[in-house]
Amino acid sequence: MNELQIIEYQKQRVLLTQQLAESYGTDNKSISYNFNHNKDRYQEGKHYFLLQGDDLKAFREFHDLPHNLNKVYLWTERGAFLHAKSLNTDKAWEVYDSLVEHYFNSKEEKQRLLPTNYKEAL
Repeated sequence: MNELQIIEYQKQRVLLTQQLAESYGTDNKSISYNFNHNKDRYQEGKHYFLLQGDDLKAFREFHDLPHNLNKVYLWTERGAFLHAKSLNTDKAWEVYDSLVEHYFNSKEEKQRLLPTNYKEAL
């Protein structure tokens, strides 16, 4: 898997649809199809963020996006998991495991999980 550009939104790492599609070895249409045919399983703010209007404009100030987009989906770790489950290919599951290990779990998060004193270690 190629090195992904890290994108954060509301203090959490997210993936653009294009990044998710490329990682899972598919295309944007397959990701959109999965989402549209399983929409009742996805919850905005939990599995994805939908950026439009002023939110999209503000996001574009820091991220290079095609200008013809009028909305952008940002996929959280949980949203990426649902796509891996829907795609249900060996590659999608393998890449999802790698995303969890290396992309969504930043070094700071991993360090926070380590005990800081004797009582926490027990």
